[in-house]
Amino acid sequence: MLEYLRDFIVKLGQTIISIVRILFLTRFIPSIKKENNHSECLILTNGPSLNTSIENNLQFTTDKILFCVNFFPNTPYYEQLKPRYHVISAPELWLPQAKHPYPKLSEELFNNIAQKTTWKLTILIPFAAKKYTQWREKLVQNSNVEIEYYNPTPIEGFRWFCHAMYHMQWGMPRPHNVLIPSLMLAMKKGFKSIYIWGADHSWLKEISVDEQNQVLVNQKHFYDENTAKPQPMNKLKGTRKLHEVLIKFVHAFKGYWEIEEYAKQKNITIWNATPHSFIDAFKRYKMNE
Repeated sequence: MLEYLRDFIVKLGQTIISIVRILFLTRFIPSIKKENNHSECLILTNGPSLNTSIENNLQFTTDKILFCVNFFPNTPYYEQLKPRYHVISAPELWLPQAKHPYPKLSEELFNNIAQKTTWKLTILIPFAAKKYTQWREKLVQNSNVEIEYYNPTPIEGFRWFCHAMYHMQWGMPRPHNVLIPSLMLAMKKGFKSIYIWGADHSWLKEISVDEQNQVLVNQKHFYDENTAKPQPMNKLKGTRKLHEVLIKFVHAFKGYWEIEEYAKQKNITIWNATPHSFIDAFKRYKMNE
């Protein structure tokens, strides 16, 4: 009884906080356009295993709508695979006051999209980016590129409340990793089978603390697996302490379970086709089968 009461009080508090977040952070935006002609999509995230998945299973991509994330357009795979959607979630990619090296990386990213995209591409980016024009300047010159906005407002609390907010596009599980908005947007687009590549999420074994008490994480990607080095995990001001790094990971992995629960309610199946992935929420899909 006490445990039930405690859980109720926690959920009530989370729900109230989420309502406050919605009032201050969420904006009314046009409904995400549904993809009517396809029921399957493949989300290409940037983990080290993505190279192997693409090289060994290229045929798997041909009959699915592709999502890519973050810096994927800076790689040769972008023009080869021609993804239909590109999901961005990191504020560092549009905020003018972002710390080094993000301004340069952001400029490279949006220049590549503007110059390379010869097919229809929709960029899905948080509504907060709309008031900043620098990242859009080059994109408006390419008629193939469309922009849709979404609300990344963190939603927690009672299940019925969370699912209602997800449905109305007023928020989502804490978007501490770009895969979380990618999955939520793929579901909103109407896909019934969602596959994931490159979601290694093996950061736990890449954490270290140096003699200056700096917390370092070697966040390897498919495009820098052999050159990546342990680096402090930045936030908008300063770097993260160890408990902040771990809390960030907790929110991400917890968010996947919340997404899986919502997907089941919507009769959507999420398949984690990433070999040796640390994500334990979604059904596994073995590519060699």
